[in-house]
Formats: sequence, structure tokens, C-alpha cells
Amino acid sequence: MTDLARFALGGIGFFLLIVLPVVWYLKRRGVTDKRLGLSILAIWVLWNLVHAPIHETSHFLGGRLVGLHARDYQLIQHFWKGDFIHGFISWEGGERWQFLVSSQAPYVIDGLVILLGFFLIRWRTAFTPFVGALILTLTFLRPVFDVGTNYAADTLFGGAGDFGFLFSGYPHVAVHAGAWMLMLLGAVGAALTIMGVKRTEGKSTLGTSQVEPYSSNSQRE
Repeated sequence: MTDLARFALGGIGFFLLIVLPVVWYLKRRGVTDKRLGLSILAIWVLWNLVHAPIHETSHFLGGRLVGLHARDYQLIQHFWKGDFIHGFISWEGGERWQFLVSSQAPYVIDGLVILLGFFLIRWRTAFTPFVGALILTLTFLRPVFDVGTNYAADTLFGGAGDFGFLFSGYPHVAVHAGAWMLMLLGAVGAALTIMGVKRTEGKSTLGTSQVEPYSSNSQRE
């Protein structure tokens, strides 16, 4: 799979799996169009700072946990040089089972982060719109993107990444099932978060949320 294809897949995936759900969430929180645009821009900037490091650091920690030693690594894309694609860990030797542990580590972390999202979902209306959108992105949408784009790259577009290696070490049905289970859990969590927010009237800002005044005839959510 070429770098251009990976860049295109990542861009399309980011729009479909991150931008559209976040826009939907912020609209339901009553955010104005101007603030919505600023929120999406801020999330995109933060995304470029955290997504690759989370994924590559998970590889690194998984490998170190089983005794691998890194020869070279790039934990974040060098986007200041125009590189929005490459992140990698290069190991000094090692056994096949050690590489398998390292390859699956990011997706184990994705599963744990999704579980964290389900824990936080009970307070979804307590966060400001922007903070809520950021939590939605990092706990549910980022794992869906992480699994979905890497899975699609290796199964649909002939890539030779994490899932290509996992398919060589585990039964194919188990790898497929694990990938789809993670994507489904993340999607369900995101949908519950978005649909659990009541539509608000009026306008709200990037840093403030609307809270209905309490009265004896109203109930807090």
C-alpha cells in the first residue's frame, strides 16, 4: 500500500469516523457554527499530536514488556516536514511471539480506552461541549479509527501492517472477530454518547455549556 493511499485512507477515515460524529454531537449541544468550526480545528490539531504517539507507544510498551529492544522509532509523524503518515518501531531481533504481542498491543489499549469511555459516559452532560467532544473523540472514535483504518489497509488494500502480521500468527476468524468487536463497541459507545445528549436551544460557546435552571417541576438528567 503506497504512502499516498495510506494518506487518502487516513483522511477519508478521519472525516467519516471523527469529524461527522463530532459535528453531530456538538450540534446536539447547541454549539454555534463558528464555534463548531473552531472546535473541529482544535480537535484536528490535538489529533495530530496524540494519535500516532498513542499507537506507536503501545507497540513500544508491548514489545518492551516481552523483552524486545528498539533499534529505531518514530512515535509521531513529522508533520512539520510534511509527513502525516509515518510512525514506526524497529526492533533488534526477537522471537515471533514477541512481535505478535507488540503488534496487538495498540488494539488492547484501544479496548481498554473504550471501556473507559463507557465509564465516563454517565457524566456526558457535565462536560462543556468542547471537552465532551474531545472525550468522545479519544475514548470511542479514536479506537474505531485506529482499528478500522489499519484493518481496512491490510484486508481491503493489500497492506502489510499490524493486521497482516496478526493474520499470520493467529486464526483469521479470531483476528476478524476481534477487530469487528472493537469497532462495534466503539461505535455503540459513540452513538450512546451522542444520542444521550438532549438537544439544546439557543447558543453555547466553546468553553461553556448550557445547564437548565432547576425548578420543582423539572428533573435533572
